[in-house]
Amino acid sequence: MIYLFFIEFNMKIFLIGYRCTGKTTLGKILAHRLNFDFIDTDRLIEQHLGSTILEIIENQGWKKFRQIEKQILLNTKKNKNTIIATGGGIIIDHDNQQFIKKNGFCVWLDADIKTIMDRLNIDNKTRTLRRPPLTNKDLFAETNEILKKRKPLYEKTAQIRIDVSFHTPEEIVNIIDRRLKDVRQ
Repeated sequence: MIYLFFIEFNMKIFLIGYRCTGKTTLGKILAHRLNFDFIDTDRLIEQHLGSTILEIIENQGWKKFRQIEKQILLNTKKNKNTIIATGGGIIIDHDNQQFIKKNGFCVWLDADIKTIMDRLNIDNKTRTLRRPPLTNKDLFAETNEILKKRKPLYEKTAQIRIDVSFHTPEEIVNIIDRRLKDVRQ
């Protein structure tokens, strides 16, 4: 069986990366392929609080959001055979990095800044102002600044990195599939 290694050990696969790198889209496709469950930590937070991420940030602030995000992540400890798409900033907390490393396999979905900007500019969440700003700078300056800070953290946390800049979602899932097979051997 293709993913016998992961299924035998009741594996979790965490997807990390910046906004618009495809964590949710690719996570759903990969979960379907592996016959795994799928969790999006941002959606769980929204369901848990009955508010959008933007509303949570506006009403409770980033510190409270990060505390809730951490608890949602820790609540995945007992999940088995699950793909977990995380929020882009989940790795800024050292405890979250360690949890991800100890409790599953981590795939960093990376993209060049042009690809991220193109996707952010056409993304419905960005257009409808559902994505909270991370700084008080314009979108390009913010993205560039945050990427510089987070890339070393993504790299430190992930077992593999996949560049998602120039491939379709199906091609990316095929790449992940091949890379997972390489890791098992």
